[in-house]
Amino acid sequence: MLRRASARVSSIGFPLRGSAAFSTGPRRVPAICSPSLVVFDKDGTLIDFNLMWGGWVESVAWKMEMTTKRPVREKFFDAMGYDWVARSIRSKGALCCTPMGELYAIARKVMLDEGMSVAAADVALEKVWHLPDPIETSRPLGDIPGLFLTIKQMGMKIAICTADNRGATADTMQHLGVAHMVDAMACGDDQLPAKPAPEQIWTLCHKLGVDPHNAVMVGDTSTDMRLGLNAGCGLSIGVLGGASSMDDLARDADVLIPSLAKLPKILFQYSRQAAAFETNAATHAGRLSLTPPPPTNAASPPHQLWASAP
Repeated sequence: MLRRASARVSSIGFPLRGSAAFSTGPRRVPAICSPSLVVFDKDGTLIDFNLMWGGWVESVAWKMEMTTKRPVREKFFDAMGYDWVARSIRSKGALCCTPMGELYAIARKVMLDEGMSVAAADVALEKVWHLPDPIETSRPLGDIPGLFLTIKQMGMKIAICTADNRGATADTMQHLGVAHMVDAMACGDDQLPAKPAPEQIWTLCHKLGVDPHNAVMVGDTSTDMRLGLNAGCGLSIGVLGGASSMDDLARDADVLIPSLAKLPKILFQYSRQAAAFETNAATHAGRLSLTPPPPTNAASPPHQLWASAP
């Protein structure tokens, strides 16, 4: 399970970053990660992405078209990266990892491109724009309280890193019953650069006193995996079944898991390997300190012998 430059396969058989199947160029050569902080994406990782954002984008689109009396619905779907026929969110689309403020700007541009004035577009958006309900549309992807409790019992901290607003995120954590176990959050309205820029992870690590190398990023999109890479996280874990395909996740993930139920095992394995590595390193250092130095010729130290050689 240790990450190496050679081909690697996770404990459940999925290729990992740097494997021959997915290598796209030179990669970092990491040291051993000792997990101390687990950073979770929210939508698509902890809760059902399509249920929350699919319903929201359809609601806004229909209201936009009815309010403006213009054919903006399908254009809005396309701009947001939403397949309204399949009722699915496209991988790498705007809905995946874009803060609400930027989604608003996208909706505004759709109206302006239809020939509406700035004033008319703003009035229309004022009528139709709303946030997804953080409670009614939050369907957990597994036993989130049990998962968080297990991570806490392993001595690790927990953080949330999401493009959603802070208020909605706090409401969702409360609804899931895990707010008291979340040590910190980085949200889309925190005035930090959006994913995959590393500042959100760095802010969380600084606040919680954890080296980024000992932080683990857990997410369902390729943007989450690139966030982990850019921030220098020791481990990036992709959860299948969210907004990104397995191929997209595998390009930058270290481990792929089919569900969050597999996460504790991965964290446990990495923790054990890090502890074993530290023990072996300490033992090796102790042996070196007990080994007497080799005898030297006081009159002619080795470097002097080399210097005087013809």
